[in-house]
Amino acid sequence: MPIVGWPRRRKTLVFLALALLLSGTAVVALSRGAVPSGTSSAAGGHPSTPASTRLSSLPAFVVQNGTTGRNVESQIELARQKIKHVVFIVKENRTFDHMFGTFPGADGATEGRTCDGTVVPLRRAHDHTPEVDHSFAAGLIGIDGGRMDCFDHLRGGEQLQSYVQYQRGQIPNYWAYARHFVLADRFFSSVYGPTGIEHMWTIAGQSDRFVDHERPGQLGTGDREYCDDRAERAYAFRQMTSRESDQAYALEERADVAELARRFWEERWPCFDIKILPDLLQQHGVSWRYYRGDSRWVDPLRWIRHVRFGPMWNERVPESRFLPDLAAGQLPAVSWLIPPHAVSDHPPFSICKGENWTVQVLNALQRSPDWGSTAVVLTWDDFGGLYDHVPPPHVDLYGLGPRVPAIIISPWARPGYIEDGTLEFSSVLKTIEELYGLPSLGSRDARATDLLDAFDFRMRPNPPLILHGRNCDGVH
Repeated sequence: MPIVGWPRRRKTLVFLALALLLSGTAVVALSRGAVPSGTSSAAGGHPSTPASTRLSSLPAFVVQNGTTGRNVESQIELARQKIKHVVFIVKENRTFDHMFGTFPGADGATEGRTCDGTVVPLRRAHDHTPEVDHSFAAGLIGIDGGRMDCFDHLRGGEQLQSYVQYQRGQIPNYWAYARHFVLADRFFSSVYGPTGIEHMWTIAGQSDRFVDHERPGQLGTGDREYCDDRAERAYAFRQMTSRESDQAYALEERADVAELARRFWEERWPCFDIKILPDLLQQHGVSWRYYRGDSRWVDPLRWIRHVRFGPMWNERVPESRFLPDLAAGQLPAVSWLIPPHAVSDHPPFSICKGENWTVQVLNALQRSPDWGSTAVVLTWDDFGGLYDHVPPPHVDLYGLGPRVPAIIISPWARPGYIEDGTLEFSSVLKTIEELYGLPSLGSRDARATDLLDAFDFRMRPNPPLILHGRNCDGVH
């Protein structure tokens, strides 16, 4: 399976050429969708010879971040000097092609393929787009082993509801941020879906084998209460041997989700203990806070037993506290910011109103004394059942999932830059770990490419971009 963190093939040419000169041996380029020899397709598996080992014999100037020629350690040191606050804003349920498929210079598409091979145009999206199935199984079906053609087989998408796209004038402020700061056009969701599991990966780089949150019939006392209700159940991969993991991986390649679920999924109580990034931050004296909106699907800290029933629970606060904390000069070093559900961009809610919430938050950040030392990562949590044409690398049993938009916003973000390295939510975790000298949580963040190629810490700071919200009345 492809390795998370390796960028596009054209970015690897310098590595390949130098490796040939230095070793005198043949080097095989890794291409998207290829399965390099010596990799394991087991859950959480990774190459038998890690990338760090393969590159360890190369000179320091070769082992660098992206294509900018910057030495990795030098870039990390500069980042530590300039960045004192990371704000991770996670909105919901959009794909790159859906929002930025016509963005100049980006890898976008204006048409898509259906399951019978028909090529259809991506129609103009409405402000209130229909909701389409975006479960773990739906992600596998839409991706269809990398063919990216069965989004019309998703529940709620049978009439091509998935094949829709916004133009610049419909989401002008999102496009303005993308033009002024950095747009990542190869940023993938960590898993196939859905929302609850994706958000667990934004704090942990794993989900303790869970692939879903609770569904009707699994809710115990009748609502999502996670560690507060022992009767709740959700689907997860069961413990498997390496051979069984390989079999499950092959079923995912064939999008045989019925057989995958029958053979390898089980129901478990969604309450467990794993190490999460807030644990590392807490242990190293780095301030953090999880600002949570009101969505009952988004509450990952309530799944973590030692957080739910321990002192770290005090750092899970309502989203409404973010702006007062910012105004009071109490912005933590690391913040997760989750919007209220109605302005999360989750279909069928208005994306105009969701964009206005984002503008309000980013205006406040850019006007604050902390702006000069802040980096914001704005992304969307899963594909929402909407079409995207880029096949995600199949790195393990959980994903990667379909491509989602990501905008990196900071006075140190390279203006107008399109970041095309292979990134995912674990890339944000990796960047935070590097900034604060933290160990990796697991294999995903250890292998992930960080976000530092999106920054130039020696340039004149990128000026703020203060925008105005729109009148959403009558927007279609």
